[in-house]
Amino acid sequence: MEQKSPRLIVLFILCTAALLPLMLLRDATVSNELRYLSIVDEALRDGHLFAFFNHGVPYADKPPLFFWLMMVGKLIFGCHSMLYLSLLSLIPAFVTVAVLDRWSAPVMPASLRTAAATALLSTFYFAGSAVTARMDMLMTMFITLALYTFYRMYTGDGRLRLRIAFPVYVFLAIFTKGAVGFLVPLLCVPVFLAVKKQLRSIGRYWGWMTWGILLVLCGLWFWMAYREGGGEYLRNLLFHQTVDRAVDAFDHKAPIYYYLLHFWYIMFPWCILAAGTIAIAFIRRQTMDDRALFMACCSAAILVMLSLVSGKLDIYFLPAVGLTIYAAFMLLPGLEARGFVRWALLVPLILAAVALPVAFFIFAGDEGTLAGSLSPWLLLPMEAGIIAAIVAAFRDNIKAATCSFAAGLYIALFIFGLQVKQVNPYIGYRALCEEAMAAAAEKGIDRYVLATFPDGVPMMERGDNADVYLGKPLELQPMSVIETDVDSLVGDTNGIIVFTITDKNPTFVVYGND
Repeated sequence: MEQKSPRLIVLFILCTAALLPLMLLRDATVSNELRYLSIVDEALRDGHLFAFFNHGVPYADKPPLFFWLMMVGKLIFGCHSMLYLSLLSLIPAFVTVAVLDRWSAPVMPASLRTAAATALLSTFYFAGSAVTARMDMLMTMFITLALYTFYRMYTGDGRLRLRIAFPVYVFLAIFTKGAVGFLVPLLCVPVFLAVKKQLRSIGRYWGWMTWGILLVLCGLWFWMAYREGGGEYLRNLLFHQTVDRAVDAFDHKAPIYYYLLHFWYIMFPWCILAAGTIAIAFIRRQTMDDRALFMACCSAAILVMLSLVSGKLDIYFLPAVGLTIYAAFMLLPGLEARGFVRWALLVPLILAAVALPVAFFIFAGDEGTLAGSLSPWLLLPMEAGIIAAIVAAFRDNIKAATCSFAAGLYIALFIFGLQVKQVNPYIGYRALCEEAMAAAAEKGIDRYVLATFPDGVPMMERGDNADVYLGKPLELQPMSVIETDVDSLVGDTNGIIVFTITDKNPTFVVYGND
């Protein structure tokens, strides 16, 4: 075994160094991260550990584990550290790569495993998810550990600790993100056994011990959630967030072919190589090692399962990304269609080499936008990495191709991290809130109002979560009232600060005494 080789350690250190400025300097994104921070603040303030709320509204969408880790960071640092929050995804990403690397070691040489690792770390959605404060990467790590533990049991390791570890990893995946953490192992194991014509042995893995541990752990969680949130919260957790999402989604509803269309950029630039290699291997009935077969079966099973579920997002496919990449790379040595491999590498890389500068110069002139704020220096390392990868692909050097592309990507991310403060106003509310707090301190104002549309929806996207920076909740008031009766809102105070939208950009207005 080469798992103690410094090969992966050096790779992880280089990736961390490249991402460090981004993790240190970026703002929390409005879409999800800021809401999670607000939920964590509310949980710490109210003493909730199992039932979570967002401004008093029950939030049963996500299980507790990731929130607990966020709470630990707030208690340790006294504030929300973006570096710490990013590491909650980056470390699980590295663990996922390390597990897949160790899993494939008996059948792949170190050079090809390095190529697989750099390909995975530079895959579009995997790289982005590695620095995003979301639950998905942590769940992916636990799912990967659960599947690897199953495979070890399947190949004859019957130790008790593995029989216990398998359901514990499954539970931790559930406890991180929810039903997907349960459905992936539950589906992938019998699919693989069915392909191997060993379905009758499923009781060895999903037997009384597995179900017993899961029932006990989940039962304790559900009981605590009921005690803190009540029966309605528990029903929301068990049914609304699972059955309703699967059958007739109330959010992120998409057609069955969604992932067939989105796979190509989720897995970019290794999409054609990964999908084509696995497809060719199955069509030509290529002899497969059980590791490659299991990972390929898992990838296909996850794709089918997610396609049948009503609610869909690109990030939901994350647990399959690493399995797909490593299955493909394990199958490459036995693939006879070498010409396909070359063009599977070249086509996405050439498209990227052409599209990247064209897109950059089209949007570079858009002042006051996120695209217009990006530095042209980002283009150089990306183009250099892509061109080097193209040259390596022409020479059939897969390791050099993946390493070149990854190097260009992470150097560009390093430069982006150094300049991310210029981008922060377009992705978060920290700068806006700091300006508002400075104005409030100058005028002695302590009230913040968030303007809403006539139906009560905040005009700023999830602007109510800006309380993370302001240190107090925002009052919601219809814009019509603010425009016609602002004096009554000010009342006897020194004034108010109203957050609203001007020219599609978040801003604030100070009302009150000078």
